[in-house]
Amino acid sequence: MWVFISVALRNLSTGATHSDGISVQDQLAAGGTLWFPDLTAVDSTWILPVSVGVVNLLIVEIFALQKIGKSRFQMYVTNFVRAVSVLMVPVAATVPSALVLYWLCSSLMGLSQNLLLRSPGFRQLCRIPPSRSDSETPYRDLSAAFCAKFLSRKR
Repeated sequence: MWVFISVALRNLSTGATHSDGISVQDQLAAGGTLWFPDLTAVDSTWILPVSVGVVNLLIVEIFALQKIGKSRFQMYVTNFVRAVSVLMVPVAATVPSALVLYWLCSSLMGLSQNLLLRSPGFRQLCRIPPSRSDSETPYRDLSAAFCAKFLSRKR
């Protein structure tokens, strides 16, 4: 689904689709906001592309922090996805802002979903059965693991 929407947005942004009256490309060209007023142009400030990379990398790191005793294969896959997250930045800098904005919103929804599904209250509300790895304080645990991994490096 993500691929199909991405291709459709790219086609709409480049004028590959035609319609009677005001074209979708013209509407996208005037439909931006803030630092990206033209959704058919690339983001020259790189704010959107870097944001996509950072949010995707954050999703990967949150997933990696919850795994204890990872296999060699899991480590390879995690490192591969990290690399893809970083490589998304230059790719996102070459496509129309409408597409990058969609990617950013999609990634933010994924991050929100990951964080929300860690909440014991939300899991109970949705009747998701508890597992052995569930914590009563998932956000505190995640924050402590993040700080231990990235902030308290020995010098």
